[in-house]
Amino acid sequence: MKKQLLILLASACFSIANAQMKMATVNSSDIVMNMPETKSLQAKVREKSEELSKQLDGMYKQYEAKMAELKGVNPQKMDAIQEAKVAELQDLQKRIEKFQESAQKEVQQMEQTLTVPILEKAKKMIEQVATEKGYSHVFDVSAGGMIVFPTGDDITNATKTKMGISLTPATPSATPAATSPKK
Repeated sequence: MKKQLLILLASACFSIANAQMKMATVNSSDIVMNMPETKSLQAKVREKSEELSKQLDGMYKQYEAKMAELKGVNPQKMDAIQEAKVAELQDLQKRIEKFQESAQKEVQQMEQTLTVPILEKAKKMIEQVATEKGYSHVFDVSAGGMIVFPTGDDITNATKTKMGISLTPATPSATPAATSPKK
């Protein structure tokens, strides 16, 4: 009798615990990539990259002009003039390399800075949808940690709808594996 009572009690506890824990999945990458803010970020980064690229092109043209000057120097002229032109070229080459490095860092930093509020907005919306639908746990399938997951509890489209993002077919990484269990 005690054994049956313990089994019944354990079953009841397991059922209660299961009922309180409602899980869902979301593809946050799909949401973030379709947000208008992301498209705006990409345009700003592209614009900044083009601006820096133009500056770099100007530096390359200056380098080529100085190289042509060096080639035009009469070899019978003093070595001091030639040495000065070579030093100028080397200095310009170092400035070009420094500029390339700083331009890359500037674009990366700009992208990271502009990405933070986008990610925070997506996270808040995912949390809102999960709360509204009563989910206690939401797993992000875009992170690559989920191999098998139920399709019925995917809140990606619900979050996109709440954010006013048009629904597009999910990316291949968001589709469940062929072995996913049916509910």
